[in-house]
Amino acid sequence: MEDIETNYPHHTTAAADEGSGDLCASILTGFSNSTKEDHKHLCAVIGAISQELKDHNLGLSSAAYFAATVSSLERLSGDASSSIQAVEALITILSMVMVRVSVGIVRKRREMVSELLVRVLGSKELSPKAKVDGLKCVSCLLMIRDGVGWSDLSNLYGFLLNFVTDSHPKVRKQSHLCVQDILQNFQGTTLLAPASEAVSNTFERFLLLAGRSGTSGGEGPKGAQEVLYILDALRDCLVYLSKKHKSTILKYFKTLFELHQPLVSRRVTDCLYSLCLYPELEVAPEPLLDLLCSLALSVSTNETSADVLTFTGRLLDVGIRKVFALDRQICIVKLPLVFSALRDILAFEYEEAVFASAETMKSLIRDCIDEDLIQQGVSKRLPKAGMEMAEHGPTIIEKICETIANLLHYQYSAVWDLSFQIVSHMFDRLGVCSYNLFSGTLRSLEEMQKLSDENFPYRKQLHECIGSALGAMGPENFLSLLPLNLRAENLSEANLWLFPILKQYTVGARLSFYINSLLSVVGHMKEKSRRLEAEGKMFSSRNYDAVTYSIWSLLPSFCNYPLDTAESFKDLEKILSHALSEESDLHGIICTSLCILVQQNKQIVEAGGDMVVDEVSMSTMRVMAYYTDEVASKNLRVLRSCARDMLSVLSKVFLKSSGGSGGSLQKAIGQFSSIADKKEAVVSRVFKSAMQKLLKLTQDATEVVNALSSMQIDDVVDKNSLSVARGQLLDLAVSYLPGLGPKEIEVLYLAVVPSLKDEDGIIQKKAYKVLSVILKDRGDLFSMRLENLLKTMIEVLPGCHFSAKRHRLDCLYYLILTASKDDSLSRRGEIIGSFLTEIILALKEANKKTRNRAYEILVQIGRACGDEEKGGKKENLLQLFNMVAGGLAGDTPHMISAAVKGLARLAYEFSDLVSSAFNVLPSTFLLLQRKNREIIKANLGLVKVLIAKSQAETLQSHLGSLVEGLLNWQDDTKNHFKAKVRHLLEMLVKRCGVDSVKAVMPEEHMKLLTNIRKIKERREKKLSSNSETRSQDSKATTSRLSRWNHTKIFSDIDEEGSDAEYMDGEMASGRRTMLSSRIKSKASSLRSKRVARSAKSLPEDLLDRVEDEPLNLLDQLKTRSALHSALQRKMKLDSDDEPETDPLGRIIIHEVGKTKKEKTSDYEPDAKSGAGSHATAKSSRNATKKRKTTESSGWAYTGSEYASKKARGDVKRSGKLEPYAYWPLDRKLVSRRPEHRAAARRGMTSVVKLTKKLEGKSASGVLSKFKKRNHKIVGKRKGQ
Repeated sequence: MEDIETNYPHHTTAAADEGSGDLCASILTGFSNSTKEDHKHLCAVIGAISQELKDHNLGLSSAAYFAATVSSLERLSGDASSSIQAVEALITILSMVMVRVSVGIVRKRREMVSELLVRVLGSKELSPKAKVDGLKCVSCLLMIRDGVGWSDLSNLYGFLLNFVTDSHPKVRKQSHLCVQDILQNFQGTTLLAPASEAVSNTFERFLLLAGRSGTSGGEGPKGAQEVLYILDALRDCLVYLSKKHKSTILKYFKTLFELHQPLVSRRVTDCLYSLCLYPELEVAPEPLLDLLCSLALSVSTNETSADVLTFTGRLLDVGIRKVFALDRQICIVKLPLVFSALRDILAFEYEEAVFASAETMKSLIRDCIDEDLIQQGVSKRLPKAGMEMAEHGPTIIEKICETIANLLHYQYSAVWDLSFQIVSHMFDRLGVCSYNLFSGTLRSLEEMQKLSDENFPYRKQLHECIGSALGAMGPENFLSLLPLNLRAENLSEANLWLFPILKQYTVGARLSFYINSLLSVVGHMKEKSRRLEAEGKMFSSRNYDAVTYSIWSLLPSFCNYPLDTAESFKDLEKILSHALSEESDLHGIICTSLCILVQQNKQIVEAGGDMVVDEVSMSTMRVMAYYTDEVASKNLRVLRSCARDMLSVLSKVFLKSSGGSGGSLQKAIGQFSSIADKKEAVVSRVFKSAMQKLLKLTQDATEVVNALSSMQIDDVVDKNSLSVARGQLLDLAVSYLPGLGPKEIEVLYLAVVPSLKDEDGIIQKKAYKVLSVILKDRGDLFSMRLENLLKTMIEVLPGCHFSAKRHRLDCLYYLILTASKDDSLSRRGEIIGSFLTEIILALKEANKKTRNRAYEILVQIGRACGDEEKGGKKENLLQLFNMVAGGLAGDTPHMISAAVKGLARLAYEFSDLVSSAFNVLPSTFLLLQRKNREIIKANLGLVKVLIAKSQAETLQSHLGSLVEGLLNWQDDTKNHFKAKVRHLLEMLVKRCGVDSVKAVMPEEHMKLLTNIRKIKERREKKLSSNSETRSQDSKATTSRLSRWNHTKIFSDIDEEGSDAEYMDGEMASGRRTMLSSRIKSKASSLRSKRVARSAKSLPEDLLDRVEDEPLNLLDQLKTRSALHSALQRKMKLDSDDEPETDPLGRIIIHEVGKTKKEKTSDYEPDAKSGAGSHATAKSSRNATKKRKTTESSGWAYTGSEYASKKARGDVKRSGKLEPYAYWPLDRKLVSRRPEHRAAARRGMTSVVKLTKKLEGKSASGVLSKFKKRNHKIVGKRKGQ
C-alpha cells in the first residue's frame, strides 16, 4: 500500500465531501491492476464492504463506509484468528474515509474509534504502513476539538507521543507530522498549554532515561538514540509550543549543547534555526540568547567542519536579530561575543562559511547597532564640560569596533575583500560618529594603501572602503585624519591618491570648508608652479598645475547636497565669477557644479520634500534626510538672488568662449534662467540685449553679402566671423528659454524663421537647432500657428544645408507628434506623409549622426503611435507601418531601399509588426528583379531581421518563400551577396532545423545545405573538444545586449556569429546569469587559492631577516613589509632560473650534454655581403669548420631532421614541431568583438602542437630526447 498515500488527502478537518464519488470505485480504479499483495487485500476488503452495503440496501455514502469500516475493524480486532492483512486494509480504508465524512459523525463515535485505534495500533504484528495510516486517523480525531476538554484528549494524545521514538523511520516521521499538525490546530485555545506540557514532559523523560542508561551501561546506545528521535520531533514542533514550555526545553538544549556531541549539537541548532525563522513567534529571550552565546563560544574551541561553521553563521544572524527584537538590553551586551565568533569564522579556509559570516556581520551591523548604542560610546569619548572622563572599560560599541578593525590584520589577508565590505558597513552605520569611534581603522586603511600592487590585489575594494569612511565622516573630519599635505615641500609627500576618492564619494560637505581649506591652497600651487617654470623645471611645474586642476575638480562633489548653501554660496560666487572670466579650462567644472546646486534644490522643492531616489548610498540618504522642503527653499532663494550676476557673467564668458565649453555654459545659463526672479525681469533683460546684438550682426551680415555680390570687398568684415558670432547669439538666446515668457519666445521664433532660409550652413544649423528646442520645451505655444509652421518647413526644404538635416529631423518629429493630435488641421495626412517621407530618405544619409537620428525618430514615432497610456493605439502603429511600406512604390532605388530599411527597423523594434512585415515580403522579392545593389542589400537586411526576431513557428510557415527568394541571389558574386545569402541560410538552419530547410530546398542547391550542415557539425565538434575556446565564445556571446546596428544588418558580407546580436532578451539574460555564476565560481576558486597560498607563506624562519634589531610584531606595517619581502625572496629562490640546492646548501647540477662554453651557435652569414665576394666564401668555410667542430665535440640542434631529400626547403614530420612555425597576423586581433579576438588566437594552437606533450620539460631535456632518438635511428641504419 505504498502508493495509497499519494492519491488520497489526509490531515483535514473540513466538512464532508459527499459528492466526490463512490470510495470503492475510486480505490478499485487506482489499485485493481496492481500486483502487490497489500493492494489486492485492499481491493478485496473494500469490495466486500461495498457488496455488504448493497445487500442491506444502504447507500454508498462516506458515512456508510465509515460505519461499516469501524464495525468490521472492531469485529476483527477482537478475533485472534483474524487475518492481519484484512486489519491493515481496514485501517487504510478508515484513514481514507475519515477525511470524507462530516465532523459531526466522527465526533459522535470518537470515543469508540479512539479505543479501537489504541487497541489495534498496539499490535506488534501490524506493518509500518498500517501504523502510518492509523496515526493519520488518530490525528483526525485529536483535531476535532469542539465541545471537548483536555481530559477527553489526553490519553489519545499521550498514545500518539509514544510513536515519536518508534524504531521505524516512516512511523516516526508520521508521528512528528501529526504532533505538529495537532499543535498548530491548538493555537489560541486552552488545549495548547497541556499539549505543550505533554511534549515537554516526554522530552524530560527521555533525557532522564538516557542519563540513567548511560550510568548503568546497559541501554546506553538505545537511550541516546531515543533522545535524537525526540530532538527530530522538536525540530518540527518546537515552534508551536507555548512560550513557557519553549523556555523549559531551551534550558535543556543548553545542557545538551555543552556535551559537544556533533549529532546532538546539529539537532539542537536545527531546532533553534526553525525557532528563529518566525519573527512574530513568542519565546523567552534569555534562554535563547544563552544558547546562541554557547554556540558562538563553540566556534573557537571546537574543530568544526565547513557545514557547521556555515550553519552557525546563519543561525547567529537570525537568532541575534530575533533576540534583539524581543529584548534589546540583554542582546546588546552579548554583541561583542557574537562579532568575535563571526570574526573567528572568517579566519577559516571554508568559502561558504566565510561568506555566511560576512553576511551575518553586515546584517547585525545594520539591524542591531542603533543610535543609542553609538551615542553611548561617543559620550564616553566626549565627556561633559567640567567633568573628567571616568576610567571605565571599553563600551559595547568600542568592543565591536575593535573586533571589526582586527579584520584588517594580516591573518585575514585572504578575505580582505570581504573585510573591506564589513568595515564599509560599519562606517555607514556609525555615520559622523565614526570620527570618534572608528578613526584608528581609517589609519589602518591608510597604511594598507602603501602596500605594493603586486602584493595587494584589493586596491579597488580598499578605495571603496575609504570612500565609505569619507561619506560617513564628512570631508572635514576625514581630511583631519588623512590630510592631503598639499603644502609639503615635495609633492611625493602629499596624499594625492585621495583626490579620486574625494571626487567620487564626497556628499553633504560644507562649501565654506572647500573655500577655506582647499581653494586657499590654489594660490600656493600656482606660485610654486610659476617659480619652477622660471627655473626651467617644466615637468615639476606641470605637476603642480595638475594638482591645482584636481582641487578644482572636487567642486562638483562639494556641491552635491552641501550643508551650508544658503550661508556660503555668495562667498563662492565671487570666486567662481573670477575663475570663469580668467581660466577657460575650468568652465566645464564650474558650470557642472552650478547645475548640480540648482537642480537638486529644484527637484526637492517640486517634489515637496518627498523625493524618492533609488539605489543611493547610506551617506547620500543621510544627507537627503537633512534636505527638507524648507532647507531647499531657503537655498533656492539665495541662488535666485545671485541669478542676475551669474547670468551676466556666464553670458559674457559664453560669447568669448571658443566653443569647447559652450554646452556646459548653456546648461548653467538655462538652470539659472529657470530660477531667476520673473518679477524683476532678470532673464528678459539679458535676452533683450542678446537679441539686439543678433539684429545688429544680422544687418552687418546682410551688408557683407551685398558687398560681396557687388564685388565691393574693401574693408568688409569677414563673413565667417559674423556667422560664428550670430550662431553664438542664437545659442545664447535659446539658453534663456526656461525663463522666457510667451512674448520673448515669439520674438525668438520670428528671429529664427528667416534664418532657416539663410545660405550659410552654420546659421541654418543653429536656426534648426533653436527651433527644435523651442518645439520640444514650449511647443504648446505654437498650436495656433501650426499650419503656417508646417508650410514654412516645406518651403525651406529645397535649400536645407546637409549639416542642418539632423536638427531639421528633430523639428519634424515634434511637428508630426503635434499635428497627429490636431484634428482641426487641414491636409494633416498629406503633410505628415511628406514629412515621414523625408525621415525615411534620411535613413540613407551619408552623415552617420543624421542617419542614426532618423532611425531614432522613426522608432519614437512608432512608440508614440502604439503607446496606449498616451492615447496611442496598435492600429496607429500598423498605419505608420503601412505608410512606410508605401515607399516601396517609389520611382528610384534610393527611395525603395530607404523604405525597406525603415520597415526593417520597425519590425526589429515592434514584435507586433513582424507578421505585417512577412506580408510585405513577397512585394520586396519582386523588387529584386530590378537587380539593383541598393534594393538587394536592403531586402537581405530585412530578411535577416525577420529571421532573427520571428518565432520558429512563424518561420516554418514562411520558410518556402524565404528560401526561394534567397536562392535567386546565391550565384551573384559580382555584388558580394553570395556570402550574405549563405549566412542567412545558416540562420534559418539554426532557427528551424536542418530537416525543415531541407524539405523546401531545391535539389540543385542541396549541396549547399550539406556543406552548411558539415561546417556546423565540424564547428560544434571543435568547440566541444576545446574547453578554453568554448569558454571564450560563451563569454563573448553573453556579454553583448540585443541592440540595433544598421551597419551590421545591411553590410555586404556578414562575419561569423553576427546573428547572436539579435537574439531575444530572455536568452541573453539567461546566458548572463550563467556567465555571472561562472565568474562567481571562478572568484571563489581564486580566493581559495589565495587562502592556501597565504597559509604557506608564513614559515617561522622568514622573520629572521632583520639584522640589527628585532622585528616589532605590534607594528602592522612593518610586519606586513617583512612578510611580503620574505615572500618575494622565497618566490625568487623557487623560480626556474635559479640553481637547485640540496638541504646542505650545495648546488645540484644535472649534466645534460656539454657546458655552455662548449656550445656554439649556428652561423648566420652577413646579409650585406655579396654573393660572390671573398669574404663570403671565407666566412662560409669558417662556418663549415665550426659546424664540424660542434658536431664532433657535442650535440647541437640544427633542424636536420626536417631536411628534404627530394627538394629544397623543409618538410613536416609527423609527431614533431612545425618547421619555421609562425603565427600569421590577423586583423581580428584588433577587433572590439571578443569572439573575433578569440578566433584569431586559435591560430596559436597550430603553431605549437606538442605543448601538452612537452609541458614541464626544459629545452635541454627535449633536445636530449631528440638526440637519443636520432642516435637510435643512426645505430639501426649502421646495423643494417
